[in-house]
Amino acid sequence: MNRYSVDPYLRFVAPFYVGKDAAHDFRHIRRIVGRLAALAEGFSPAPRSDVLYFLASFHGLVHDITSSSDFSGQAQEFLSQLGWSEQEVGDGFRRLQRHLKSPVTVEEQIVHDANYVELLGAFGIAKAFTKGGAEGQSYEETADIFEHQFLDAVEFKTPVGQQMAAEKLAYTKGFLARLRAEL
Repeated sequence: MNRYSVDPYLRFVAPFYVGKDAAHDFRHIRRIVGRLAALAEGFSPAPRSDVLYFLASFHGLVHDITSSSDFSGQAQEFLSQLGWSEQEVGDGFRRLQRHLKSPVTVEEQIVHDANYVELLGAFGIAKAFTKGGAEGQSYEETADIFEHQFLDAVEFKTPVGQQMAAEKLAYTKGFLARLRAEL
């Protein structure tokens, strides 16, 4: 197995995403992975691909690592087989826990942005209203929650993420304004 290829990471985590909700399933992880190269552009030195692949692949499994010693042990064994040292595994787990709320390293910032860019644009709107509908929210409630709890709260960390977000945010806010005018 090659620690610098995304394939082993994805093969390992795929079974653990079975049964996750549609917003956080394995397709979500694949979309995050698909954004990594674009978001990593322009950094010198280049971000570590093994850390990016780990963070992106395990992104939706943070709770599993922190709450299940069985899963945590399986993940440690997997990473060890890839050549990760004990110290690298511990560091990876710490990075995983903070990448969404308070990313520190470049790799954490890239995966942070790769996840949150999905909140914006047509896909983000569809995702928000699907979730809102499933929770019994009105269109107005969903729009308010989406705008104030997500759009206003997310700060993009990478230069490419900021560019992507600016375009998609303008579209999203324009859509929400038009929706409110029609309601």
